[in-house]
Amino acid sequence: MKKEDIIKYFLDAGFLVSPGALNFLANKDDVETIINKIKKETRSEKVVLGLEDVRVYEEEKKERKENIIIIKNLRSKPDEIKTEDFLHFYQDKYKKMQKIIQERINANFVSINKLGGVRKEVSLIGIIKDKKRKDEKIILELEDMTGTVPVIFNSGLVNIEELELDDVIAVRGISATKVIYGKEVMYPDIPLRSATRGVGKGCFISDLHLDEAPTSDLKRFFDWFSQSDIKYLFIAGDITDMKMLENFVDDFNGRKTIFLIPGNMDDKEYPALPLKTEKKNIISLSNPSMVELNGIKILLIHDFDINMLKKRYLGKSRDILEEDYLVLDVVPDIVHCGHTHEPIVKNYKSVTIVNSGSPLSEFKPVVIDFSTRAVEQVKL
Repeated sequence: MKKEDIIKYFLDAGFLVSPGALNFLANKDDVETIINKIKKETRSEKVVLGLEDVRVYEEEKKERKENIIIIKNLRSKPDEIKTEDFLHFYQDKYKKMQKIIQERINANFVSINKLGGVRKEVSLIGIIKDKKRKDEKIILELEDMTGTVPVIFNSGLVNIEELELDDVIAVRGISATKVIYGKEVMYPDIPLRSATRGVGKGCFISDLHLDEAPTSDLKRFFDWFSQSDIKYLFIAGDITDMKMLENFVDDFNGRKTIFLIPGNMDDKEYPALPLKTEKKNIISLSNPSMVELNGIKILLIHDFDINMLKKRYLGKSRDILEEDYLVLDVVPDIVHCGHTHEPIVKNYKSVTIVNSGSPLSEFKPVVIDFSTRAVEQVKL
């Protein structure tokens, strides 16, 4: 930030700022955050802010302890499944998705059994139980907790390839006794919002394939990371050799924290339970999982598609669980994925999506500064 802008910030708040304090702030990346903190906490009777006043916040920031909250982590699966467990599992998905949609979409939703015989515009929430094309029309069979109904769309109104069986969606259309003539498909999606800021930096990698990738390349990365000022490392699956990984991270001597999930090469199940490790600086999580680190919510998922954010659902479960674990009921700030071996950095509604690629193809570790949300692809 320019010095004249910093001066204006403080003048608007009723403060003057000394040359020493001005130079200190002008060299900081997160100057706006520091200024807002100073304006909020500095006594109003103080007129001129000196270097000692603005350094208080910087010292406070250094003394902050890391704050790690595990939001989503599947630790176990049922040993046996009963018939009623299937019904509960699918009802749980519907109820969770219904709640998200009702919070996201402003509409007067009705249940299928309340449609009636009067021709009128309606909105409803349902699970797609069938989809088909017929005579230039697309027909979706929707089901809720009370019944089923066919919804008929002109083919140009919906993308049938994007819609999948068991998706929970909202539709708007004209009710006509035992059928609805659809006008619009509405996804739960994630809200538009400002990018969340946090504290610290993280490095994101995936698809290490330690059993076959060149050891020299991997050693180069871990040597670089060990010497960097980055404390947190996130690994999005396909590690393939936990013992080798543990040997690499032994060199960190507890100075770094590693979060990791399995990929399909580590565990073919989905969702997959955490990999076993005895290293205290490794936080092993399920695929998928979510962690909040110093104010930033990070979704770790090995195989990711952007439609998962749009549909608020993280793929199809191979297991019947006590509840549907794959509903995305918490919106992440960062999505860290792998699987494709292709480096990616992109954004969707203030969610940063990253994939580092793989040492087997093109490998670009990603570094994110949580305080600014700046993203860097590192070329080693």
